[in-house]
Amino acid sequence: MQSNRIVQVVIRTTLMSAMMSSSGISSCSQNIAPPVEEVGEAVDDAESEIALRNLERSIALVDITIQKQFDPQTFEMRRFYNPFTQVKSEERASVWMYTAGIEAVNAILVGLQKAKQANETTLYDQHYQRYVQLLDNLYNNADYYLGTFELVSYTQTREWSVYAVDRVGQKGQANVTGVLNVYDDQMWLVRELLESYKITGNEAYLQKAEYLTEYVLDGWDTTIDEQGNENGGIPWGPGYTSKHACSNGPLISPLVWLHEIYKSKSEQIEQRYIDPKDQQTRLIKSVDKEAYYLEYAKKVYEWQKSHLLNSDGVYSDMMGGCVPNCDIQYEIINGVRYRANTPLRDAVGEAFTYNSGTMLSGAAIYTARPKTNPMHVMHVN
Repeated sequence: MQSNRIVQVVIRTTLMSAMMSSSGISSCSQNIAPPVEEVGEAVDDAESEIALRNLERSIALVDITIQKQFDPQTFEMRRFYNPFTQVKSEERASVWMYTAGIEAVNAILVGLQKAKQANETTLYDQHYQRYVQLLDNLYNNADYYLGTFELVSYTQTREWSVYAVDRVGQKGQANVTGVLNVYDDQMWLVRELLESYKITGNEAYLQKAEYLTEYVLDGWDTTIDEQGNENGGIPWGPGYTSKHACSNGPLISPLVWLHEIYKSKSEQIEQRYIDPKDQQTRLIKSVDKEAYYLEYAKKVYEWQKSHLLNSDGVYSDMMGGCVPNCDIQYEIINGVRYRANTPLRDAVGEAFTYNSGTMLSGAAIYTARPKTNPMHVMHVN
């Protein structure tokens, strides 16, 4: 067998399959690995054989998981499956767990593409189109988590269609008000949608990723502090005031990817912000997407680093200590109601390692880019 550059995806997809059946309270208490990055190291014949075998095993793992834990028609996913009794749990998987399935399929598609590039076409011919269809089915049936609501944010009132934590019986009918949707769930979907776009070229994936990115950035605290700077940070969800590492860090890499997609293009987007002079007036300006996504990648990175990085070099779970309490506050400016800033005093909570991982992955993307890219000025700590 010829030397090649086949990516070895077995570890990731094994973990994703395990996550589909593992326990966990919420997406903020566990993590999904970042999308597969390209591998450029040549491997010898023995390693090529191992890589192909691992890819084949990964496909088998995902296939059996889909068969045992998913409904064949609606793709309803159950949280647990007991292989000894062959019984699924009554509990449905959250959208965060469901996204782990999408990530596993993305990882296998990347592996199949790498195999084809190395002239190892057997697995590609057998499985690639089937997995492209599986990916599409997973996204289509994610709509059982989808719902629509009206949100009063820091800069506007707008209706959004986003993903709830829990699945319901009809597509598009999920209750997503208050704490029933969280920003980090949308972020993990954005990461996979962009990876799926990179793999397949399907523009619908890019459009959905940008829509959800717009939604979570609408949660960015644009209110102005006493020094004339944005308070910044994204709460756990629209129904929360605490700002978590898990609702900020996972967005950094996707923002950089979006910046790169629109690099040297003229497409624009509306940016909403508060006038720093009077610290009240809500303003809108049109900016190039390339600059917009880059700016927010830097903003989110710097906010989390400055607020949550502790003396041990890892990130605390969240900014809490709400003043006067953790109820969402509103203000009326020129007769219009907006969400107001809730001061947060303390960086608290367990320093989960994955919160450092999302920051490091984002910073690594910055520093890996050509030095002509302004992102290289970011520092990795």
